[in-house]
Amino acid sequence: MSMQTYTLVVSETDANEGIVGEVYNESGTIEESVGLEYEEFGLTAIRDDWKPQERRTQVSADVTTLNLELRRTEGAFEFRLLGDASDELAVERVADADWKIAEVGE
Repeated sequence: MSMQTYTLVVSETDANEGIVGEVYNESGTIEESVGLEYEEFGLTAIRDDWKPQERRTQVSADVTTLNLELRRTEGAFEFRLLGDASDELAVERVADADWKIAEVGE
């Protein structure tokens, strides 16, 4: 393999009901994708006219495999892009407060 540039894009779904991460290669093709609905964690977006801006992280790596993990930790969603042998290539963390997400009933 040779060095490739990948872009991790974290955004909210069109209906403001969930979060998704996608990894694009240099040609714009999606290599990995993962997402979930807020309600899976008892959460909801608490806003009207505002939508959070997507977050982009670019990384260059010489890898044969990519894996995008999404986990919930300490009031945030964390996307981890892993390469060969689970090497961490990039991390994007979205805190609930940053995107105005709260537990249902708050």
